[in-house]
Parts: sequence; structure tokens; C-alpha cells
Amino acid sequence: MKFFFVLILIVSASQLAAQHSSIFPQPTNVEYTTEQFVFNGQLALDSTKVPKKLFEYIQKSFGRIHAIHLEASSAKNANIQLQQVNTLVYTEGYQLSVTNSGIEIQYSSYQSLCNAFQSLNQLFQNQTKLAGIRISDQPAFAYRGVHLDCSRHFFTIAELEGFIDQIARLKFNKFHWHLTDDQGWRIEIKKYPKLTTIGAWRDSTLIGHFSKQPIEYEHQKYGGFYTQEEAKELIEYARIRGIEIIPEIEMPGHARAALAAYPELSCTEKQLPVVGTWGVFDDVFCSQEKTRTFLKDVLDEVIAIFPSQVIHIGGDESPKVRWEACPKCKAVMNENQLHSTHELQSFFIRDIEKHVNSKGRTIIGWDEILEGGLAPNAQVMSWQGMEGGIAAAKQKHQVVMTPTSYCYLDYYQSGHPSEPLAIGGYLPLEKVYQFDPTKGIENEYKRYILGGQANLWTEYLPTMSAVQYNLFPRLLAMSEVLWTKEDQRKSYPEFVQGLIKYQFPYYDSMNINFSTACLEPKLLFSKSEKGLMLEAVSNIEHTKASIELIFENPALICELPLIKAETFSIGDYPDTSNHSKLLLYPLPISASFDLEVKVTKKGDLLRVNKYEITTHLALGKPITFDTPPNEKYNANGDLGLTDGIVGKKPWKGNQWLGFTEDTVRFRLDLGKKIKFGHVKLGYLNDPGSWIYAPEKCVIEVSKNGRKWKKTTVPDNDTLSENFYLHEKLKARHLRITVINKEKIPEGMTGAGFTPWTFLNELIITR
Repeated sequence: MKFFFVLILIVSASQLAAQHSSIFPQPTNVEYTTEQFVFNGQLALDSTKVPKKLFEYIQKSFGRIHAIHLEASSAKNANIQLQQVNTLVYTEGYQLSVTNSGIEIQYSSYQSLCNAFQSLNQLFQNQTKLAGIRISDQPAFAYRGVHLDCSRHFFTIAELEGFIDQIARLKFNKFHWHLTDDQGWRIEIKKYPKLTTIGAWRDSTLIGHFSKQPIEYEHQKYGGFYTQEEAKELIEYARIRGIEIIPEIEMPGHARAALAAYPELSCTEKQLPVVGTWGVFDDVFCSQEKTRTFLKDVLDEVIAIFPSQVIHIGGDESPKVRWEACPKCKAVMNENQLHSTHELQSFFIRDIEKHVNSKGRTIIGWDEILEGGLAPNAQVMSWQGMEGGIAAAKQKHQVVMTPTSYCYLDYYQSGHPSEPLAIGGYLPLEKVYQFDPTKGIENEYKRYILGGQANLWTEYLPTMSAVQYNLFPRLLAMSEVLWTKEDQRKSYPEFVQGLIKYQFPYYDSMNINFSTACLEPKLLFSKSEKGLMLEAVSNIEHTKASIELIFENPALICELPLIKAETFSIGDYPDTSNHSKLLLYPLPISASFDLEVKVTKKGDLLRVNKYEITTHLALGKPITFDTPPNEKYNANGDLGLTDGIVGKKPWKGNQWLGFTEDTVRFRLDLGKKIKFGHVKLGYLNDPGSWIYAPEKCVIEVSKNGRKWKKTTVPDNDTLSENFYLHEKLKARHLRITVINKEKIPEGMTGAGFTPWTFLNELIITR
């Protein structure tokens, strides 16, 4: 038996009353005029003010994307006129006007000229004319970066050139090039040739997700590296497009590839291979002087290759277990009166910083370099949250914000069953669009926040097509939050409309892979007077669009499924906070049913998603958390354990509640006293992601919420990852305490940190 509910969204022409520019990111100020420039596929640029290489890039770009012929011309005959001025507030700002007579650009620097041409390129919608427009534009943040990990998976120079073209189009100005890690050393160092003859190659690569047991490998040699000449060519390629490349040489952790080449630089001096799996490893660079001298030699060659003012030295995820047992490290600590291995890491980083500073450069590192004391002139890249960046800013250090909760584009962007394998977590487009690098920072310290960065780690992204899928369209959201001030940005639904109208057709035309997850209706659960409300939300703007929800109960478990639907109007534009809604009430059954959600446009299928929903006695009942979930993993809030969605593996953050405390306590109110005999609470066990199976679960019951009775200890089924309680009970309230390890054990990824506890559906049946 199937039950169909179709909600048709009628979007009137008035929704388009607010005219939007085709330019991404959204310019600071846009004014439309009644003028029109007709050029019939031919343009002439005043080339006397444009460097030759920049002109060639613009000419090629206009021709490839729009089939527009751009020729060099004198200022007198040009219909693209340029004027360099010193009155623009920001060095990257520009002004652009389209009139009946042509195009005029005012700029203050090479970078601002690049930005102006990127905007002009996006304005072209055909080969014959441009609508009249006046743009005054400048970035909100000076640092707008994109990171790409080329260690876990290797990408060719040609692929990286295409990558740089796309980030330049969105006015990013920094490319953070992750060149070394445990799985491969990617940059030629002439003084130490074994770094690339040995360290650039691994004999095997993990198949599937890191959490999969037993682990499987593809036993094929894999790797590659960039010669110094290739790196210089890419640096120049990026410079022409207004992008500075910042190299990263990881230290003291993530060093297994280097140690495979030179094992004498480790604490144990054992010969170890370049690893073919992911995670964090105990074998790191020894803190001895010989190792630091090696790294200084490496950095000397890196500095000679890369002209960037900043050099990234990593500093993250460096276990101390080898240092704590190493006589050489203990000697360094005694000699320098250091009291802990955290202070030893600070000493290590400070020594490297002095050397880099002596070359006229500045170091930047992940926020772990705060541990034990921050090096005097270091910049901080805050990835574990905003807290590290805030702490560094209060110490008057410059900061780039890149917290996982907004900036890690290797996370899942959809709960769709067909979503490609990812490392875990959940970061939808809308969440990226909410990023604010200065959130929670006192005004006096905001000046130390340089900007933000999107990070893309490639454990599960073996091809450039996979990289593109994870980048787009989330990178467009990141570009907008870093370029456009919050009070000048479009609403999120308007932003999505712009993607559909301008950006998706562009990516299609350029054969660039991208995700359409933003077209997927979100299923949100909330409480209502009549039970559980399911809200299907869509941000699609079309003349006619529909969301179709199909319920299927093949087992015909209940004689009369009590499903009731109501349709709500979406309201009058521009009240974009109103979306489509469909209300559904709980089914009086204790079995799964399937839900299929389809989004169509004029009969064409845009997106389809399938869900398995489990109905049970606690469905839609409120949870009160004594231990609140972490904001990064807080799917459906207080209904996260009673929304009928059972988390699956590989885990996607939108199905789970994640807790950073070792003890989690919450209470359930069933609304009235009921009889039940079975309780099941799901959890996740993925030590590679710092997520551990809880060790104990205590369930207490109460009829009035005041007097509590402990039940028998539930079974812990580690194979199915569930706690089970089988006992005949009658109660209204349940109080549940879940206890995990206090710290992750030594030798494991994240050793010394509190493990994550991940929980999903609390299922109660008779």
C-alpha cells in the first residue's frame, strides 16, 4: 500500500522583483541602469595598462567560456577602458560600469584588476550585449583561502591549474598547498632526494572507509611529486590570476613519509613504510637538533621556491607517546628546562620560527601550536573550532579561521543514499553560508582575524572529479561569506536561486562535477499538538516546482495508517523565511516504513531521496539534555533521538547526535504512563574518527519524574552497535546515562583527548 502527498509550489513573477547580479560572490553594491552595450562578439581592451600575461589569460578565458574575441588596443580605440586610481579604500576593491559606449573599470592594484575582470567575465550572458550596470566592490576579508591536500591523493599540475582557475573565478586570493603528510611527500628537495624517491610513493592504499573492519587495501604502488620547476610554474600560473600559493610542510607530526625516507630523524630510528591508510600515527619527527636542522634545510629550499610571505608548518595532531619515551627528546627537555612534551613542541616550533623569520618570512600553523605557548610572531589557522583562533587573537596574533563545523568540505553535504563516500560529518551548503569568521570575538580583537579558508582533505577524494563534487557549490557559499559583508548578502533561498540560474549551467558547460544536494528537500521534525510534524523544506525557485512524498508500507502492518497531511501556503515574496511544509502525524505501528521524496520541475526529476523511518512509542517525544550535543552534530535538536531516522554507516552527521563529554545524560518524557518491554539505543564506534563505543549505559524509569528506579543493566551489542534493555516496565519518564572512556588510549588516533560519543534513535516498543 502506498500513500501519496504532493505539494505544488507556485512561485510568482514577483519573486524575481529584486534583480540579482550573475556575479559570485555578491558585489558590495550593484546598480542597474537602462543603458545597454552592444558589442556583437568583439571587444577591444586598453592593453597598455594590462601586463601581457594577464591580458593573455583574460583573452583565453573570454574566448573559452563565451566565444568572445578580445583584442589588444590603444586606449583611444578600446571599448574596455581602464583607469588606475588611488582613491579606492581596499587594494582589492574595484569599480566597474557598463554604459552605451562600453565598459569602464577603475582599479587600484594588480589584484583589484584581476577581481574586476572576474566580475566582468561573469556578467556575460551572451555574445552580443551587456545590460547597463554600475558596480562598486571590495572584500570583507583580506585572507580568502582554499586548501587542497595533495599528499593523500596526488593531482597533476594540469589538474591543479584547472583548480586554480575555478578558485580565482570566485575571488579567492590564497591557495594553501598541502604538500607533505604520512601518505606521501610531494615536493622535490634537492638536498634530500630520498624524500621523493622513497617518501613520495606508497605500496598500498586503503579501500573503503577507515572505520570498515576488516581493513582492505589495494596493493598497488601509488604516488608522485612536483619538481621545483613545476612548482615554480604553478606559482606563476596562480600569480597571474591573483592567487598566492602558501606551501605547507608538516611538522612535527604527520611525518611518516619523510621518516620512511630518513628513519634516523625519528625517535625509534626504525625503518617504517609510507602508510597506505588514514589517521594519526605515533611516529613523528624527533625533537633532536639533527631533525630540526634537516627541516630548516628543507624550508630553505621551500622558501627559495615560494615567494609567499607566510609558510605553513603544520603543527597539528602530533602524538607525544614517542617523545615521552625517547632519550634524545628527554635530553632536549633537560637542556632547555622544559617541563612537558607540550612545552617541547612549543620549543620545536619556536626554533623553526626563528629560522623562518631570519629568511624574512612568517610561519602559520594549525591551532595546536598554541599548546605549550605560542611562538612570538606566528599566525594561527584555527581548525578545531573558533576557540583557538579567539585565544590567539587575544594574544594579538593574526588568525585565519577554518573551523571544521563550517569549512571542512570533505564532509558529507547530504544524507542522500547515493552520496559518495566521505570522511564523515555533515556540512550542507546552508551551514557554509552561515559562516562568520569573527563570530564570538570582541570588537577590539576582530582586527586580528585575517579571514577564513575552505579546507579539502582528500582521503576519500582520489580524483579531481571527486574534488570538484565536494567543492561545488559549497565553495561558492564560502566565497560569498568571505567577500561580501553579512548585511549585504542575499538570503539563503536567493543564493540557491542564483546557483540554479547562473552557476549550475556554467559548471555543466565546463564539464565540472558539482553536487545538487541543495535541491534536496530537508526533512525536519518538530512537535505539534497532534503529534510529530514532518516539515519538507525546499529552496527551489521555478515557475512550477513540486515535492512529492511517497509512503510505502509493504508489510501492511497496520489496518488503518493514521497519516494526515496539511498543505501550507509559502507566503508572499519577499518573506523568504516561508517555505513549503507538509504535516504528518505518528503512525500507531512499531515497524519501519519507507519514505521517498521527489523534487520535480515541469515533469523533470531534479532530486530523489529515500528514507527508512522507524516508528515506535517514543517517536516525536521530547528529550531534555543534561549534557547538550555539540553544535556540529546536533541533528533535529531535542528530537534527534526520537525522529524515526536511524543513523547508518558510513556515518553522516545529519543522522547522529555527537557529544564531547565522557558522560552523557538525558531524559525522555513519554507524555503519559505506558507499558513497554524493549528499549534500544544506538551508538557509533569509529575510533579512527575519535568516536568510541560507550562502555556503559544506565537506564532509570519514573512514573512522576521525581522518584527514579534503576533497571537491569542493558546489553551492549558491539556487533550491532546498540544497547538493548528487555524488561517489562510501566513509566512515563526515562533517564539515561551513557558513559564513555575519559581519554582516548595511547597509541590510538587522538590519544589523550576525550573521545566523541555518537548516539542515534532511542527506540521503545511494547
